[in-house]
Parts: sequence; C-alpha cells; structure tokens
Amino acid sequence: MRLIAIDLDGTLLNTESKISAENRAAIKKALISDCIVTICTGRATFDVKALLNDLDIPIIAANGGTVHDFNYKLLSRTLMDRETGKKAAQYLTDHHIYFEVYTDDALLSPFDGRQKLEAELDIAVSANPNEDRDTLWQGALTQFKQFGIKPVPDIRDVFNGSENIYKLLCFSFDLEKLKKAKEDLSAYSKLGLTSSGKHIIEILPDESGKGHALRKLAKHYGIEKKDIYAIGDSPNDLSMFEEAGHRIAMGNAIDELKHMSTFITKSNDENGVAYFINKLLENEYH
Repeated sequence: MRLIAIDLDGTLLNTESKISAENRAAIKKALISDCIVTICTGRATFDVKALLNDLDIPIIAANGGTVHDFNYKLLSRTLMDRETGKKAAQYLTDHHIYFEVYTDDALLSPFDGRQKLEAELDIAVSANPNEDRDTLWQGALTQFKQFGIKPVPDIRDVFNGSENIYKLLCFSFDLEKLKKAKEDLSAYSKLGLTSSGKHIIEILPDESGKGHALRKLAKHYGIEKKDIYAIGDSPNDLSMFEEAGHRIAMGNAIDELKHMSTFITKSNDENGVAYFINKLLENEYH
C-alpha cells in the first residue's frame, strides 16, 4: 500500500484556491488503486473538509495539529502550550502584526485586521512602487476567504478560556517587521516556526509539524517510508519531505524543495498533482 500526502495552497489548490476537476479525478483514481491519499496542510480541518466536499480522505491539518482518519475520526492532536501562546499573541499585538488563532471550530482574527492590513499594504506599495498592489492583496485575501474565519474584538481572550489552540498564523506586508518577529519568536521555548509563504509566519507547538503528523499516520496504517509520496511547494512542506521516500516538488515550489525532490511535477495551475499521480499509477514514475 502507498501513502500520498498532498499539501493544499500552491499544490492541490490553484491560484483561485480551488481543486481542479483533473486533480479531484486523479485522487479518486488513486483511492481505488491501493493508495491512501491524505491532505497535509496548514489550514484548519473544517476548512479542508469544505474544500474537499465529497472526498472522504484522511486529513492532517494545522501543520500537524490534528490528524483525522477516514470519516473524520480523530487520531491525534497536538496542542499549543497556553501560556507560551499567550506571550506570543501579546508580542504580535504589541508589534501590530496581524495574526489568526486556530481552534477546533474557528479561525479567530482581529475584527479590524483587514483594515490594518490594507493600510500596511498602502505603505508597502508606496515604498516599493514596482510591487503590484493587486497581486500582493490576493495573498491577504486568501486568509479572509478561509472557511470558519471569525473576527473577534480581542483575539488574546481565547488564551484565557478552555478552547484547544493549535497554531498562530501571522501575516504582514512589512518584511523587515516579519523578519524581526521571526528572530524574536524563535527564542520562545515550546514553540516552533515555519512558513507557507513570503508574508507568513506560522507558530506551532514545538512537537508539531507536518513531518511528525505524517509519521503518525503512516505508522497507523503500517506504511514504510519507502512507500510515502509527499507533494508540496513551500517551507512548511520540508518536514513532510523528510518523512517521505518519494518527494515531489511542484513546478512552482521553492528551490529548497526542488533540490530535495525525487521528481518535479507541473505547477499548481497546470494540475501538477494530477500529472504526478497519473504517472505513478501508470508506472511511469521511477
């Protein structure tokens, strides 16, 4: 049996954040060909379910925060230390960095987050006239279009309650501010940092990550590393690649993933996932 782990943004999803008919058909074909297919993403589980629609497959969500089997059965969860998360949230608030908190039922965001990001974008474009404003804003819109996003008056309040917290996602158009935040937050014990894009920092429990979760799912099914196929494009896919015997980089992937890869497929707008899966099933991948 083979396990195919697929990232979402920049991989299975095209630039319109949709799963193409070709990619969906290829996954269904793999499922009837002695393969287990799992989504391995930074998105929340409920968001993934909405995107998958009729596809019932295992889901690794929140960068490994939750692992669900078929029929949405929870296999494991990795929670953020509440006090450490509270300190990180305070730091981000003090430094005026937009962030979201991932819980079981919602993506909590500041009620004025969109307006603040628009103001930050205006400053970034003024300082860098060669940047295309619409292209930059599309990156932020991806966050606001997620299923389950819930604006709240003070996002820090969640750390005083009992909700499960899986990760924090930060987004900023100010790359220097983001770089400084990454340096400062990396010193926090019990936290790990990764990224799914140029303007994003993802803050996780230090024992979380796509790689840890993929290893758990593979062990659950008794699948060896040599039979794991990971498909991705971004820095947060690196740990997933380390756990896979076969590492498939998207045509639009970062160079680091391409250098680690055993195969480079087409881009996410060219149905790169379907292109690889079809090659695998037709014994054209070696």
